[in-house]
Amino acid sequence: MGNVKVKPLGVKCNLQCLYCYQNTERDAKNVYHRSYDLEKIKAGIEEGKDGAFFLFGGEALLIPKKDLEELWSWGFQKYGSNGIQTNGTLIDDDHIRMFKQYNVDVGISIDGPGELNNVRWVSTVERTREATAKTHAAIERLCQEEIFPGLIIIVTAPQKSVSGAAIS
Repeated sequence: MGNVKVKPLGVKCNLQCLYCYQNTERDAKNVYHRSYDLEKIKAGIEEGKDGAFFLFGGEALLIPKKDLEELWSWGFQKYGSNGIQTNGTLIDDDHIRMFKQYNVDVGISIDGPGELNNVRWVSTVERTREATAKTHAAIERLCQEEIFPGLIIIVTAPQKSVSGAAIS
């Protein structure tokens, strides 16, 4: 992945990871940009050291698909590759097509299977487990499609409870 980190939506995310270093920005209500300008983003990328870039967040796949496609098409034409860091819960067939078509390096953040992933909290244990299953399915699918993602794994101490719900 490139050296320019692009965050069109700021730190907006579909998960509520308890350890996320961006929580302080969210707590300060710096969650996301209400709008962004793709041309300004491209100009900023071009000012980077080598021009290569990766999309980041929060959750970068919350960016509308038409904008993802425009950025990745542009990046592929200019630099030959693109990158994204995602929690993997939103990956679908359209994203996989774009990853292949625009040579997108995919990084996925996940902390492990089942309860090892509990601090990637999604308001209830059940919803957290569903999100974990989606991420695992996305990793498996990407590998089947020969898109081998990099993984970021955060190791944390077991949590006793979150919002009164036992999660260990």
